Amino acid sequence: MIGALAFMHFSCNNTGGNNTMKETLKDDLRSLLSEPKHYVCYRTDEPITINGKLDEKAWQQAEWTDLFVDIEGDAKPKPFQDTKVKMLWDDDYLYVAAQLNEEHIWAYLENHDDIVFRDNDFEVFIDPDNDAKNYFEFEINAKQAVFDLFLPHPYRHSSFALHNWDFKGLKHAVCIDGTLNDGTDKDKSWTVELAIPFSSLSFGLDSGKPDPNKLWRINFSRVEWDTKWENGKYIKLTDKAGKQLPEHNWVWSPVGAVSMHMPERYGYLKFSKNNIGTTKDEFKLPEEEKLKSVLWAVFYRQDAYNQKNKKYTASISELGNDINTLFDPNKYKLSIITADTQYEAKLESIDGKIKMYITNEGSVKDLYIQTK
Repeated sequence: MIGALAFMHFSCNNTGGNNTMKETLKDDLRSLLSEPKHYVCYRTDEPITINGKLDEKAWQQAEWTDLFVDIEGDAKPKPFQDTKVKMLWDDDYLYVAAQLNEEHIWAYLENHDDIVFRDNDFEVFIDPDNDAKNYFEFEINAKQAVFDLFLPHPYRHSSFALHNWDFKGLKHAVCIDGTLNDGTDKDKSWTVELAIPFSSLSFGLDSGKPDPNKLWRINFSRVEWDTKWENGKYIKLTDKAGKQLPEHNWVWSPVGAVSMHMPERYGYLKFSKNNIGTTKDEFKLPEEEKLKSVLWAVFYRQDAYNQKNKKYTASISELGNDINTLFDPNKYKLSIITADTQYEAKLESIDGKIKMYITNEGSVKDLYIQTK
């Protein structure tokens, strides 16, 4: 998938933020301004059998997410086939179920670590410690071929990814309502069910088990190709020049660009201490998550500035004064220092209680809060 600039803004509701602020932002940021979605994941004490049927009571009680949208959000048409996800957890696993409506279910790749998104597929991206690096990717097609990998950094900083890394102990199943690889009829849907061991998510992260007091970042993607049935096989469509048409990228929480490798744009996953079907949790985004949007705006604009000028700037006005509309100047001050091929942006509160930083590496580890 293609990397691109993106922007992140947060509010504690689902209204999408302040309309006046949206109107003030320039086109590049306004088109990418969206609040990441969130999901509250409840516990289950009921054993979950991974068979793709979702017939346990816990699954029946779990809520589906919103239907998937285009990866770029409102900039592109809504998907023409529905996709939705639900989640549960227990002491050992994060459970994920996805339902993908599909009139023509097909898959030809069948080996582990084949590039599965060359078929229609379902994908999971997980950043357990919300640091915008050290994240996991899982892909599966209707034939249950799996591609899994670990990425120390997003591709914008490095093309390096651990393709030989595997989710040890992961359980998966696909249930098809239709016929696989038969274009003579119309199918209904295919369902993916996963049990992802927290132990597999512990790579450099303590035990890997979730802390209900800390948010994870997660997103889901569906790759869909335009095809035709020809000579007993599904063939990807091409344009008049014979070039293969690009895939559709449908996601749960829109990224704002054609790239799933922007972990700071993933949705929020909150783990509840409560069992499914009991007390419901309220989702409230912490203040520091909302403040991060200011520094990410600097990061995206600095990337664009550097591509054009081969250097970074310490001037906020050169990056765009619309960044200043993202925070209250009576409460916070934004500053940037540069040194050759590096920069550091700092957002600090006037009372000196909060200081947050980001560098050209874009690591959330470089963002922190100091409280006096």
